[in-house]
Amino acid sequence: MPIGRLLRDALNKGLHERGYSLRWRPPQITGREISVTFELLASHLMLTVPQPYCVGVGANDGVTHDPLYPFIRDHGWHGAMIEPMPDAFDALRRNYAGLPRVELVQAAIGVDDGTATLYAAEVTDAQSLRMSLHASFSRDVLLRARQWYPDIADRIVPHEVPVLRLDTLLAKLGRQQVDVLKIDTEGHDLEILRTIDLAAVQPRLVLAEHAHLPRASKVEMAGRLLAAGFRVTMTDLDMLGYRSQ
Repeated sequence: MPIGRLLRDALNKGLHERGYSLRWRPPQITGREISVTFELLASHLMLTVPQPYCVGVGANDGVTHDPLYPFIRDHGWHGAMIEPMPDAFDALRRNYAGLPRVELVQAAIGVDDGTATLYAAEVTDAQSLRMSLHASFSRDVLLRARQWYPDIADRIVPHEVPVLRLDTLLAKLGRQQVDVLKIDTEGHDLEILRTIDLAAVQPRLVLAEHAHLPRASKVEMAGRLLAAGFRVTMTDLDMLGYRSQ
């Protein structure tokens, strides 16, 4: 690990133990953020769009750490949940069995239609099932989870999965526009965002994971959202783009 990252992590740890934290932000949004959450913005959206159409890319089981699920379950949101991994997709299908207004698609979203190699921990027990939440197109991204799963390197296996571009998927679903777009693909999020014509798709909310991206990619992600007319805020894990009107 680079010495700079070690020093930063040590400094953050020391400050955290004293009740402080250091959080880097892309320069375009520094000083311009408003403290809002996805839940607050989603609730506000329902004042004008009572049952938004949502797309969840990288849905996993559709429930674990998924901010869309409570709105789908309790408020009638409809849309599509996208998950390529067989075990996770089976869990997604079970969890959404009583939610017929959500279409389930077993595929990954990527730059080109076709197939690609996705890396994930082999599911053999409860521990490896938790590891499977970290499926990624990058094996290196999975290896960063060694702090939680020391033996993850021995469990990683490649999977060939079908891949669709988002515009291809929307055409299959008979949709042109989406109200809420969530992207959670363990390091591939910016690659997907680059393929999306946000002016055409017109989402009101975009939630994209940035945790596995280098700073230059976070800057680009924020820039793309800002250029499309979004205001931008972020947590340690996700970047949230939202329209003020």
